[in-house]
Amino acid sequence: MAPSLVYGIDVGTTKIVAVAGRVDARRGWAEVLSIGEAPSYGLKRGVVVDRQAAAESIAEAMEACGVRGGQVSVGIAGSHISSFNTEVTLLNRSRNLTVNERFLKKLEQEARQIELHEDERIIHVVPRGYVLDGSEGVKNPIGLAARKVTMRAHVVCGAVSSIQNLLRAVEDCGVKVSRVALEPLASAEACLHESDREAGVALVDIGGGTTDIATFMRGALTHTAVIPLGGESFTSDVAYGLKVPQHTAEDLKLRYGTVLSTTVDSVAAVKLEDRHYNANFVSQILEYRAREVLEYVRDTLDATNTRHLLPGGVALTGGGSLLAGMPELAEDILGMRVQRATPLRVRGEIKPVQKPQYSTSVGLLYFAARDGDPAPKGKGAGITSFGSIVEAVKGWFRG
Repeated sequence: MAPSLVYGIDVGTTKIVAVAGRVDARRGWAEVLSIGEAPSYGLKRGVVVDRQAAAESIAEAMEACGVRGGQVSVGIAGSHISSFNTEVTLLNRSRNLTVNERFLKKLEQEARQIELHEDERIIHVVPRGYVLDGSEGVKNPIGLAARKVTMRAHVVCGAVSSIQNLLRAVEDCGVKVSRVALEPLASAEACLHESDREAGVALVDIGGGTTDIATFMRGALTHTAVIPLGGESFTSDVAYGLKVPQHTAEDLKLRYGTVLSTTVDSVAAVKLEDRHYNANFVSQILEYRAREVLEYVRDTLDATNTRHLLPGGVALTGGGSLLAGMPELAEDILGMRVQRATPLRVRGEIKPVQKPQYSTSVGLLYFAARDGDPAPKGKGAGITSFGSIVEAVKGWFRG
């Protein structure tokens, strides 16, 4: 039976991308059938600040893509996202000591019993591994026997209001969101081989409003972070430094931008429309901001003591990674091997999606294709399902 049609919508700060396609999860490929883009309005650093403007932008991208219904998966990021690692232990009191899905649900519920700020809720509980009666390194304990089971997990939190505003803006366009995914996880789904995750790798996605980070070790997610700086900050810096409009600064960045100012002659000039600009000054502005972003990345990796434990280095993706010299500057600042990453295992005639700026939207197709029924099947169900948050958020606002 052919895979059903699914949709991914990447609601970014600078642009909205809607992708339609089919995913064969068993063989691990996505066939992109159509893509639609629109400038993004009503968002700031990944957070909706004008619902109507955001909905109009989303609707424009959806119309260009041809979204007509089906499973719609939406990416979530923004400065309100936070995360941490935890571990919980329970005794298995079943007669034959066999670990089943119900027992894992209890572990996951236990991981949620933490105090958060008033507006915060847990979005994802992602198991990193299990310890069974002292035996380490268990990835899937179902069917194994153990008296004492410990789950090590990565927990992602977000602001209820921000998530709700995003879901409402999308559903204002006449579709039903069946699944959400943290954007760096979606990008990782599209860009990383399983061997990369096993070796240890950091995915750094430089988007329009934020830079998203996800690290993997021994195949498991170990850290996520969202830095409230992205490509929009680069453009704003150029606009301020040259005293030009945003659209002019964006054109200069895309046409002539490099983050390696030492490679640009100090008297070189570039022409845009009827004006000349000092190319070295433009590159100095871009390099200053790029260094700030990459130093944030370095510091967040150092805070988790993982920077020197990732033999796979850094997979750099997102539209911001396309600035000339970004991988070289990243290697210098991070002290790690860095390479640009683009969506893998993509089929179809839509070639533009095989570029870094489409990593999140392609990854969202994989999430949209998971589990045809996104609704929780009972109390405590669906905790590690990336779609469970959709029903949960609506539940938080009932009554």
